Amino acid sequence: MKLVTVIWIFIFVLFSLALSSTFFTKVQAAQGKPEAVYVAMLADLSGPYAPGTAGLNSGMKDACEYVNTVLGGIKGVPVKSILRDTGGNVSVAISRYMEVREMKPRPIVLIISVSSESEALKERFAEDKFPCISVVSVPAIYPPAYTFGMAPLWADQFGAFIDWLVETKEGLKDPKHPKVAILTWDTAFGRSVLTDDCFDYAKKKGVEIVAKELFGVMDIDVSTQLFRIRSKKADWIYTCTSFLGPPVIMKSARGFRYKINLCNAPMDWSLINIGGDVMEGVTGMLPFESWDDSEHPGIKLVDEWFKKKGRKPSERVLGYLLAWGNIITIVECTRRAVDEGGWDNLDGPAVKAQFEKLRDFKALDLAYFDYTPKRRTPTKVKMYRIKGGKILPITDWRVCPDLRPAKYK
Repeated sequence: MKLVTVIWIFIFVLFSLALSSTFFTKVQAAQGKPEAVYVAMLADLSGPYAPGTAGLNSGMKDACEYVNTVLGGIKGVPVKSILRDTGGNVSVAISRYMEVREMKPRPIVLIISVSSESEALKERFAEDKFPCISVVSVPAIYPPAYTFGMAPLWADQFGAFIDWLVETKEGLKDPKHPKVAILTWDTAFGRSVLTDDCFDYAKKKGVEIVAKELFGVMDIDVSTQLFRIRSKKADWIYTCTSFLGPPVIMKSARGFRYKINLCNAPMDWSLINIGGDVMEGVTGMLPFESWDDSEHPGIKLVDEWFKKKGRKPSERVLGYLLAWGNIITIVECTRRAVDEGGWDNLDGPAVKAQFEKLRDFKALDLAYFDYTPKRRTPTKVKMYRIKGGKILPITDWRVCPDLRPAKYK
């Protein structure tokens, strides 16, 4: 009897341990699944870039709500956004970043919208193993670490313009000898096209860079620079500016009846909001479908949410589209990381690994996001032109030339 009792006790203990183990595993799994996944953004909402970033905050909120209510979040977990204003000030951006990195739970990905701020924080992202979707100057992205571009490099987009110009020969006085002047902001963003790789590519394509002129973000007249450019008989002026920049160039040219062909990157609806009819005919690159293509399914979806949430006309700019494209891409990479490693292993390195494997992912059919371990920026843009107060395509999707420095290829 004693032996039988001992055996039954032993069996009961084993069964209890098995149940406990199963229960403990389920508890662990439940603990591993967070209440929410957070995405943070550092943006200039009150400084010189504010006219174009007006839609970032509302775009992030609306995209997250779409993901949560229509797509069911990330495997049932809601996505929430956190936004911090930097005012376009690097020291403020560093302070805001230190705040974000100490949050509990820490956001899974950071989005940053100013080149100089991203360049200043790039090494910290790597040290903290904090993936970042960044604006696209070379120092902000390379050497490859934890930053990924939200668009093709500014240098690559310059190359796309050179390709288009050589192919179409539009606006050239002498089709055999195209002449381009660069008139750009004296900032990390503006100077990102003043590289040997850009100049060498233009020369290779038979395009002469006849002038390299700079102006300040808050300058309201560039007549002096334009006088020098006119003396060099440039066919086109290329500018790596946005928001206030292109309207200042066009208004200054109109002031002394200098008719110019202007190409700008990035193209944005804020240019029309600020410049009005003076922007008519301006050409540029955009790595997104256009707000003005009302029949495009992705634009229809985003526009429905824009109207549903009662957003202001001033928020109907590139920033709103960027926020949607970034959130959808982050959600996709986070979902893949969970599929591969589970919630318990979801961290910065896990999400970074999924970004590195993303190939031709088209977020809501709005834009292409494509990365490799070595190449950290998308590759495709469309050429657009402002016509009748709208931004309309003049090409289909084009692959940009790769103009990052050779040491990063």
